[in-house]
Amino acid sequence: MPLFALRPLIALAIALSLHSRVSAQDLPNGVITLVVGNAPGGIVDVTARLYADVLSRNLGRTVVVENRAGAGGAAAAMTVKSSPRDGRTLLVYSGTQIAALPILQKVAYDPVRDFAPIATLFDLLNFIVVPPDSPANTIAELIDRWKRSPNGLRVGAAGFGSPAHFNSVILALDNALPITMVQYRGSAPLMSDLVTSRIDMAMVSYIASQPFVHKFKILAQDGATRWSGMPDVPTMVEIGQLSRKTSGWYAVAAPAGTPEAIVDRLNSEFIKASREPQLAAQLQKNGVLTKITTPAELQQLMKTEIEIVGPLVKSLGMVPN
Repeated sequence: MPLFALRPLIALAIALSLHSRVSAQDLPNGVITLVVGNAPGGIVDVTARLYADVLSRNLGRTVVVENRAGAGGAAAAMTVKSSPRDGRTLLVYSGTQIAALPILQKVAYDPVRDFAPIATLFDLLNFIVVPPDSPANTIAELIDRWKRSPNGLRVGAAGFGSPAHFNSVILALDNALPITMVQYRGSAPLMSDLVTSRIDMAMVSYIASQPFVHKFKILAQDGATRWSGMPDVPTMVEIGQLSRKTSGWYAVAAPAGTPEAIVDRLNSEFIKASREPQLAAQLQKNGVLTKITTPAELQQLMKTEIEIVGPLVKSLGMVPN
């Protein structure tokens, strides 16, 4: 074959080679770490590990979860902010929590400027639960008991500035009730104190409460509609409570300055994982719902969350314990 006839084939081969090289460079070599600012065993940790397993399988490389609980999630955020901008160290975070922390305490990061949003992972349902010996069997009875308690109720939260924390305070404020928040580092000690009546109420995820589900009472959940896993449990909306509340979405981000090609490739991989039937079914079983966004949509979600949470935190006069 004459040389001039080979030129188109050679050009095509070079183009394909370059495309393959660029695609391979979209993601770095080596282990990818999902940094979680929560203790092991909670819903964020469990869900992150489910995603890590699917990503490991799809990418053909190791994806691990690293727990860095502390400072309400700030320790995890700082770990990721200070990491190389190569897409290998990612932050799994609550939109509400990361938006609130710079207002609640002094932190060395900005929730918008210092992170490159990648994708949302899920929306979390929280269940309003009381000890087994509580006289309250409904939210109305709980609030009535609350009103008759001179010092209010002791309410547990596994994470300062978390949606469960904020929404517990909002519930008290909406009903003009005193509240004593008891903060826990993780769900396990909270559940232990709840079933032994050391606290009076908590908002907890289903997966955190699952081992104890027959040891306390579930009064309601904070989602917009009833959850198929517990169709008889009413929503707070039905009861006329929590008409305003912080959101329950969780997402993943990289350090700011991570190349756009890496961010886009990771977004597509997380979306692909979210759409796997087995993962979606497991999340539904755990009381969470998959949520899919582009990086730009997630960036807007973050800005909206800051606009909501900032004035809320200031109006509540909340300070860390």
